[in-house]
Amino acid sequence: MEQQDASDEKFVSLIASHQLALTAFLRTLLRHHTDVEDVLQETNLVLWRKRKEFDASRTFAAWACKFAHLQTLSYLKTKGRKSCYSLNDEALEQMAELSVKEAEKIDRKGEDLQRCLKKLSPSQRELLRSRYQSNVTVNEIAETLGRTPHAISMSLYRLRSLLRECVERALQPEVLS
Repeated sequence: MEQQDASDEKFVSLIASHQLALTAFLRTLLRHHTDVEDVLQETNLVLWRKRKEFDASRTFAAWACKFAHLQTLSYLKTKGRKSCYSLNDEALEQMAELSVKEAEKIDRKGEDLQRCLKKLSPSQRELLRSRYQSNVTVNEIAETLGRTPHAISMSLYRLRSLLRECVERALQPEVLS
């Protein structure tokens, strides 16, 4: 029983780690965000029900995307819509691979951005947090800090540039010496 629980936990972890890739894949098939969310949930349920059929010699992403494609067709049929997409296994596998690579790239960028943010001073992080997390306007920040809106805008511009450069450096492949 414990072995089954461990196996189920691994499978849940596989599903969870591929949510971004599945979402990206579904966005290539569906136009509306709500449709993507609905089909993703249905796909997750199907993947769970079919977990014993998963062949570990194939990539999970390709296997999951096959079910996502089938769920998309079923969803569109129940909604009375037609799909202009009918993909063979090879095309599905290629799209799944691209979706996984894109999702991994986004994850890496997010991790790199977090590392770059930690390199900033607390006051720089607070300025960014105020503007982009709390949605405080530039004018409000300027008033609070006793600076001009132009000075705040320039500071934000410089910080965005620093972060972009930091993330780009982190994403560049290491050069062998």
